[in-house]
Amino acid sequence: MILPPLPYTSKNKFIANNFDYLTSYIINRYKGDIKPSQILDISADILINILRYDSYKDIEDIYETLISTPADTRPGKNFSSLASHMNLTSLIAWLIFGKAKDIPYYRLASILHDIGKMVEPEAHIDGATQFFNEVFKKIKEEIKKGNTKENIIDYYFDVVKDKVEKYHSIDFKPDHIAAENERFPNKIIEEALSRDENCKPFLEMLGQRSTAELKKNEEEYKKKYELCSKEAYEYIRSYKPQKNAVSENTKNIKGYIYYINFTGVQSFIEYFSNLKDISTASFMVDFIVSTLPFVHFDNLLSHKTRLPLEALLVVSGGHSILIGRSDVKPEDFINEIENDQLLKGLDIELSIAYRPFFINDDLVSYDVVTDLIRESQFNNLNFKGTKVLSLGLHRNCDNCKERPAVEKIGEEYLCSRCKIIRDYSNKRGFSARVMPKYYINGKEVEIGYNEIDPMVFISGGRSNDDSRYTSIIKFDANDASKYFANTLTWSEYVDKSFYTDYWIKKSLRDTVNAYYNKNPEMIKRLIAGIQFLGGDEGLLISPSLISINFMIDMINEVNNKTGVNFKVGIATVKPDHPIQFAIFTAEKIMDKAKIKEGKGDNSIGIIFSPSFISPSVVESFQKAGDFTILTFQNTFSQIEEILNDVSIDVSKEDDDNLKDYVRELEDIVEFHYRHKNINETLIYLIRERIRYRKYSQLIDLILKSYDSKNKKINLLDTYFILKNIQSGFSKVSKT
Repeated sequence: MILPPLPYTSKNKFIANNFDYLTSYIINRYKGDIKPSQILDISADILINILRYDSYKDIEDIYETLISTPADTRPGKNFSSLASHMNLTSLIAWLIFGKAKDIPYYRLASILHDIGKMVEPEAHIDGATQFFNEVFKKIKEEIKKGNTKENIIDYYFDVVKDKVEKYHSIDFKPDHIAAENERFPNKIIEEALSRDENCKPFLEMLGQRSTAELKKNEEEYKKKYELCSKEAYEYIRSYKPQKNAVSENTKNIKGYIYYINFTGVQSFIEYFSNLKDISTASFMVDFIVSTLPFVHFDNLLSHKTRLPLEALLVVSGGHSILIGRSDVKPEDFINEIENDQLLKGLDIELSIAYRPFFINDDLVSYDVVTDLIRESQFNNLNFKGTKVLSLGLHRNCDNCKERPAVEKIGEEYLCSRCKIIRDYSNKRGFSARVMPKYYINGKEVEIGYNEIDPMVFISGGRSNDDSRYTSIIKFDANDASKYFANTLTWSEYVDKSFYTDYWIKKSLRDTVNAYYNKNPEMIKRLIAGIQFLGGDEGLLISPSLISINFMIDMINEVNNKTGVNFKVGIATVKPDHPIQFAIFTAEKIMDKAKIKEGKGDNSIGIIFSPSFISPSVVESFQKAGDFTILTFQNTFSQIEEILNDVSIDVSKEDDDNLKDYVRELEDIVEFHYRHKNINETLIYLIRERIRYRKYSQLIDLILKSYDSKNKKINLLDTYFILKNIQSGFSKVSKT
């Protein structure tokens, strides 16, 4: 979760995103107390030593191995990965033993407790001991390369090794509690496996008996294992067995779960009209729901224990879920947030709902998340010290035109919200993304920002007189709420949350590497336009030339790895278009792009406009006459057929062939607008198909999309797809 979208070089001195701050804080806090007000001034020095390029591949390999290794290998009990099980075990150890002097060793033993399953699932205790020995050996070798005396290193590592091995046992309490939360009674699993003859041999595994006979044919075993695991999961999910209720009427609450929600994300961002401010506002949304509350809670714990990173279960879309120990009272934590000076100045809407999470050595049911989401709608915080001003007796802010101005900055009078965003916009958001050097395909790459208008730069322009069209891209998972609602345990929830987040970021890295070989300059511009990426969604600003191709390749990889379908909205406009309206237009198009029928494939909705657009005018594009000619519902396979037919090559400087196709479609679209009769347009399409063999396959694709029952055809969709790409080859006309 904390990995940045792209690896930095060792020369980086800039912190580019929210999780970079969180990572830097977690390390720097051991050097001395850091107050919440000091977080945004943290240096990147520690960060670049942790998130080194040569560590990236190792981290990816380790995580992908952990996420694909079940915590329990028995069908019916293998619904959680080793990654989430280790994460939950460590969190429980912190909740149980938080006041113990040896808490770091408990947590290390928790995280590595079942690591041996990656090597030898049926003898994982011995495998873990072997793993410990190898890790300690390598760490000692690395540290001995420095100036530290060898006998000191040996002493401390022997202490660590002895303590971790002491707590690493088959009777480790946090492991049992985590496993109990992840598993269901044998009776239900037996019912699930007994329904299929192929699955009955796996009943032996429930009693810890050997399956050596079954494993003789490895290929057949693997096929049956996957089939029976899936059948067991579907049966248990449909059965929905209830865990024993955990009573909250007790004083023995060891941990609370907090749902932190930025309730006015859209209204907050739409206050700002330029890219730098919007980039900073987007950064602030993530920072406010994750890093800032994490630091506040950690400060309240600073003289007892530290808040572990695994306590941050989820960060996505303006909300987070945080687990906190009960020796910090929820009221005290909320009071700290309400008194935060940054939040007072921004004057935002933030809600915090909480419930007991860990009581009498039991975890509450995952269903509590639904209750928290509902409660958060009524729990907005009142930030202490907010001033109430009379209507009309003050000067309005020159930037947002709504709030009272409090300070003059240069020639502008700004409100407290706009002043804070403006203060940080020169070193956060867009500025922080274009200053670092990145590793792409193993090479150091400098973005090369030349101080021109940021939107012109992202469009691919070389100067303010060379602006191209810019694509604003919004995407998120289809039916994400249903995806997470169909969850049986906390471990499964953590798996789903982290796995989707990981593959969105990993797929962006992979696609950036692939496209850098095709068009390095445009990829640099896209990197500069990354606004938000994580959870199950993202917001990018990209050169129009590569926006469609890039998103298809990136989302296809996410879909292949996670099985989650996505919808994408693209609004392509001139660089001087008011950015906030383009963002919300892309969001509306994204919602319209969702295909409700059939399997719900990945889909993209696209709009191209040389003039002003906003969510309120989107519908006006869709119809001409009584027929819908812009559906916004284009599956990836449909778009790929179009791109393949036209032979799109985004590595070129220009494309005369593409211009020919765009001109042909312009003629067809113009004909329909002139006549506004679908039958005449269909006849015209057939005539053009016969007349020009070059365009016959493309016209066939348009004709295939004709739906007489629902009165729609993907005519304008097809035109916008090609026009979107073609507009990225040349600079914007001044007319």
